[in-house]
Amino acid sequence: MNKFLYKVFKWNINELILNTIGVIIFSFAINFFIEPTNLYSGGVFGLAQLINKLLDYLFNTTLNMTSIIYFLINVPLFILAFFKISKSFCSRTIYTIIIQTIALLLIPIPDKMIVEEMITNVLIGGTLTGIGCAFILSSTGSTGGTDIVGIVLSNKYKKVSVGRNAIVFNMIIFGISGIAYGLSTMIYSILYSIIENISLDKLHEQNISSSAFIFSKTKPTKLLKFIKDDLQRGATWWKGTGHNQTDTYITYVVLTRYELHKLEKYIKVTNEDVFLTKSDFVGVEGDFEKRLSK
Repeated sequence: MNKFLYKVFKWNINELILNTIGVIIFSFAINFFIEPTNLYSGGVFGLAQLINKLLDYLFNTTLNMTSIIYFLINVPLFILAFFKISKSFCSRTIYTIIIQTIALLLIPIPDKMIVEEMITNVLIGGTLTGIGCAFILSSTGSTGGTDIVGIVLSNKYKKVSVGRNAIVFNMIIFGISGIAYGLSTMIYSILYSIIENISLDKLHEQNISSSAFIFSKTKPTKLLKFIKDDLQRGATWWKGTGHNQTDTYITYVVLTRYELHKLEKYIKVTNEDVFLTKSDFVGVEGDFEKRLSK
């Protein structure tokens, strides 16, 4: 099972479970707290919501086809991810979107808001969807949509980032929702998106900058190769003197919390004779790339 997961998705069983739980939390929050309020998400899911509303208007249907539309929009993006990012990233995204589509179809949407106050629905819905997305991204999965477009564009154009791309797309979605359904809908949708992203940023391990000092008795050749090739990060190392006047090699690296977990796992598996200290929430300025795992 583990061999299959790693070969196809570059996942272990814990990452698969984390991703699936994240998808269920996200889908539950959308159907229970966002859909009944007629608010709109950002990104491609928000676009799918708008298309669903348009189809309802044109054909006078009462079916909620948002999840199906979302899946169909992502199909060409799967192909883009396969050729422009990586096969494993593409397979993880496909799994996430399929499970999300099924969950959104199976979880019932209440006829009216569970909580009477709109702001309470926005707070609960935004927090839960943010938690769900954080679990998905921390498992190195992806919800597709603007994530894929942003990664492809940022790889080609250095001034383009995943975050900026998402902001521009969200502005268009919220603008259309405001024009079509009123200023109140737009404001509450933006507030929901802000709360979702705050919740996501607080939990998403690939969005948290960490640092590590690794002390070793021998030159850290293999360790530096792992940091460069597997983590795709740079590291600084130098020779020092230990407390007992013996030579010590010190390696310093800045990375995300998720990458730090991978570094710790590498040290444990390879039985590297090292001493490691680490810090989270490190302030970083300059050329430090925050990215989704490929």
